[in-house]
Amino acid sequence: MDIREYLLQCCMLCGEIECLKERLAALREMKDGIMAFCVREIASRRPEDRISAMLAEIELLEELYVRKVTLALRLKYDYQMLFDRIPDRKLRMLLELKYIDMLSWDEIADRMFYSTRSCYNMHKAALALAQKIRDGEKSGKHDIARCAWA
Repeated sequence: MDIREYLLQCCMLCGEIECLKERLAALREMKDGIMAFCVREIASRRPEDRISAMLAEIELLEELYVRKVTLALRLKYDYQMLFDRIPDRKLRMLLELKYIDMLSWDEIADRMFYSTRSCYNMHKAALALAQKIRDGEKSGKHDIARCAWA
C-alpha cells in the first residue's frame, strides 16, 4: 500500500463514521416515537418484537461506531507519529491539516497563506518524504535526508 492509500484510510473511515452517526440518530429518534406509541397500544398488541429488533440494530450500530472511531483514532495517532518525523515544518503542517484535521485544499491554503496550487506541490513533496520515512521504518533504516522543498 502506498502512502496516499495509507493516509486516505482514515478519510474513508471518517466518512463511514459520519454515516453511522446519522443512521444511529435516525434510529434513536424513531425508537422514541415507537416507544411512545407502544405505551398507548400495549394493552391491545404485542409490539415487543418490533422494539426488540430496533434495539438490537441500535446496539449493533453503536458497537460498530465505537470500533470505527477507535480505529480512526489509532490511524490518526499513527499518522501523527509519521508526520512528527518529517523535518520540514511546512510539509508536516500540510499533512496534519489534510489527514488529521481533514481540511479541504482551500482551507489548508488559507491557513498556510499559500495558493492552492502551491499546497498541491508541497503535498506531492510531503507524500514522497512520508513514503521514504515509512519505507525506512519497514526496512529498519531511519536515515532520512532533508526535503528539497523551499
